[in-house]
Amino acid sequence: MFKNILIPVDGSDYSYNAVQAGAAIAEKFGGRIQFLHVIDLSALASYSMGGAMLPTLSDTMIAEWQRNGEEILQTVKSMLGADADTHRYELVWGSPAQVIAEKAAQGCNLIVMGSRGKGAISEFFLGSVSHRISHTVNCPVLLVKDIE
Repeated sequence: MFKNILIPVDGSDYSYNAVQAGAAIAEKFGGRIQFLHVIDLSALASYSMGGAMLPTLSDTMIAEWQRNGEEILQTVKSMLGADADTHRYELVWGSPAQVIAEKAAQGCNLIVMGSRGKGAISEFFLGSVSHRISHTVNCPVLLVKDIE
Protein backbone atom coordinates (compact mmCIF):
# COMPACT_ATOMS: atom_id res chain seq x y z
CA MET A 1 0.00 0.00 0.00
CA PHE A 2 2.49 2.66 1.15
CA LYS A 3 5.70 1.37 -0.42
CA ASN A 4 7.19 4.70 -1.55
CA ILE A 5 6.88 7.39 1.10
CA LEU A 6 8.14 10.95 0.69
CA ILE A 7 8.95 12.92 3.83
CA PRO A 8 10.04 16.53 3.32
CA VAL A 9 11.96 17.92 6.29
CA ASP A 10 12.85 21.53 7.08
CA GLY A 11 14.29 21.20 10.58
CA SER A 12 11.08 22.20 12.37
CA ASP A 13 9.64 20.12 15.20
CA TYR A 14 6.63 19.36 12.99
CA SER A 15 8.84 17.91 10.27
CA TYR A 16 10.69 15.74 12.81
CA ASN A 17 7.30 14.54 14.08
CA ALA A 18 6.51 13.62 10.46
CA VAL A 19 9.75 11.59 10.38
CA GLN A 20 8.54 9.55 13.36
CA ALA A 21 5.07 9.02 11.92
CA GLY A 22 6.37 8.19 8.45
CA ALA A 23 8.94 5.75 9.80
CA ALA A 24 6.20 3.92 11.70
CA ILE A 25 4.07 3.71 8.55
CA ALA A 26 7.02 2.49 6.48
CA GLU A 27 7.77 -0.20 9.05
CA LYS A 28 4.14 -1.36 9.15
CA PHE A 29 3.76 -1.53 5.36
CA GLY A 30 7.33 -2.49 4.42
CA GLY A 31 7.81 0.86 2.72
CA ARG A 32 10.87 2.80 1.70
CA ILE A 33 11.24 6.47 2.57
CA GLN A 34 12.76 9.27 0.58
CA PHE A 35 13.66 12.12 2.91
CA LEU A 36 13.88 15.45 1.16
CA HIS A 37 15.22 18.80 2.29
CA VAL A 38 14.66 21.70 -0.08
CA ILE A 39 16.80 24.79 0.31
CA ASP A 40 14.18 27.42 -0.33
CA LEU A 41 15.24 29.81 -3.08
CA SER A 42 12.49 32.20 -2.02
CA ALA A 43 14.54 32.74 1.13
CA LEU A 44 16.77 34.85 -1.08
CA ALA A 45 14.08 37.54 -0.86
CA SER A 46 15.19 38.15 2.70
CA TYR A 47 18.54 39.22 1.28
CA SER A 48 17.15 42.02 -0.82
CA MET A 49 17.87 45.70 -0.56
CA GLY A 50 15.14 48.19 -1.39
CA GLY A 51 13.21 45.61 -3.40
CA ALA A 52 16.17 44.73 -5.61
CA MET A 53 17.80 41.35 -5.21
CA LEU A 54 21.47 41.31 -4.35
CA PRO A 55 23.38 40.50 -7.52
CA THR A 56 25.32 37.54 -6.11
CA LEU A 57 25.29 35.27 -3.15
CA SER A 58 28.51 34.81 -1.32
CA ASP A 59 30.10 31.40 -1.28
CA THR A 60 29.85 31.58 2.51
CA MET A 61 26.06 31.98 2.42
CA ILE A 62 25.65 29.15 -0.05
CA ALA A 63 27.92 26.89 1.98
CA GLU A 64 26.00 27.73 5.17
CA TRP A 65 22.62 26.85 3.64
CA GLN A 66 24.09 23.63 2.26
CA ARG A 67 25.62 22.74 5.63
CA ASN A 68 22.33 23.46 7.41
CA GLY A 69 20.45 21.18 5.02
CA GLU A 70 22.99 18.41 5.52
CA GLU A 71 22.66 18.78 9.31
CA ILE A 72 18.87 18.45 9.06
CA LEU A 73 19.21 15.23 7.07
CA GLN A 74 21.84 13.96 9.52
CA THR A 75 19.40 14.61 12.38
CA VAL A 76 16.83 12.50 10.54
CA LYS A 77 19.38 9.69 10.15
CA SER A 78 20.18 9.80 13.86
CA MET A 79 16.46 9.63 14.69
CA LEU A 80 16.13 6.41 12.66
CA GLY A 81 19.09 4.63 14.21
CA ALA A 82 19.80 1.23 12.65
CA ASP A 83 17.11 1.71 9.98
CA ALA A 84 18.72 4.90 8.60
CA ASP A 85 20.62 3.14 5.80
CA THR A 86 17.48 1.56 4.32
CA HIS A 87 16.12 4.92 3.17
CA ARG A 88 17.14 7.67 0.70
CA TYR A 89 18.14 11.25 1.51
CA GLU A 90 18.18 14.15 -0.88
CA LEU A 91 19.04 17.83 -0.57
CA VAL A 92 18.01 20.12 -3.43
CA TRP A 93 17.66 23.83 -4.15
CA GLY A 94 14.32 25.21 -5.35
CA SER A 95 10.78 26.10 -4.42
CA PRO A 96 9.73 23.62 -1.70
CA ALA A 97 6.15 23.09 -2.92
CA GLN A 98 7.26 22.66 -6.53
CA VAL A 99 10.11 20.26 -5.72
CA ILE A 100 7.95 18.17 -3.38
CA ALA A 101 5.21 17.91 -6.02
CA GLU A 102 7.76 16.89 -8.66
CA LYS A 103 9.21 14.20 -6.38
CA ALA A 104 5.71 12.96 -5.52
CA ALA A 105 4.94 12.53 -9.22
CA GLN A 106 7.83 10.06 -9.49
CA GLY A 107 5.91 7.15 -7.96
CA CYS A 108 5.19 8.32 -4.44
CA ASN A 109 2.33 6.48 -2.63
CA LEU A 110 2.21 8.80 0.39
CA ILE A 111 3.62 12.12 1.54
CA VAL A 112 4.09 12.58 5.27
CA MET A 113 4.94 16.12 6.24
CA GLY A 114 4.69 18.59 9.08
CA SER A 115 1.58 20.70 9.14
CA ARG A 116 3.71 23.82 9.43
CA GLY A 117 7.33 24.62 8.87
CA LYS A 118 9.79 27.20 10.06
CA GLY A 119 8.47 30.16 8.09
CA ALA A 120 5.36 31.36 9.96
CA ILE A 121 5.43 34.92 8.59
CA SER A 122 5.99 33.92 4.98
CA GLU A 123 3.38 31.19 5.46
CA PHE A 124 0.83 33.84 6.38
CA PHE A 125 1.44 35.81 3.20
CA LEU A 126 2.22 33.06 0.71
CA GLY A 127 0.25 30.06 2.01
CA SER A 128 1.85 27.05 3.57
CA VAL A 129 3.80 24.46 1.65
CA SER A 130 1.70 21.70 3.21
CA HIS A 131 -1.50 23.42 2.07
CA ARG A 132 -0.21 23.71 -1.49
CA ILE A 133 0.95 20.12 -1.57
CA SER A 134 -2.33 18.76 -0.22
CA HIS A 135 -4.12 20.46 -3.12
CA THR A 136 -1.74 19.66 -5.97
CA VAL A 137 -0.47 16.08 -5.67
CA ASN A 138 -2.24 12.89 -6.72
CA CYS A 139 -1.34 10.78 -3.71
CA PRO A 140 -2.46 10.82 -0.07
CA VAL A 141 -0.88 13.48 2.17
CA LEU A 142 -0.62 12.98 5.92
CA LEU A 143 -0.08 16.26 7.79
CA VAL A 144 1.52 15.72 11.19
CA LYS A 145 1.35 18.10 14.13
CA ASP A 146 2.31 16.45 17.38
CA ILE A 147 3.02 12.84 18.20
CA GLU A 148 2.04 11.46 21.55
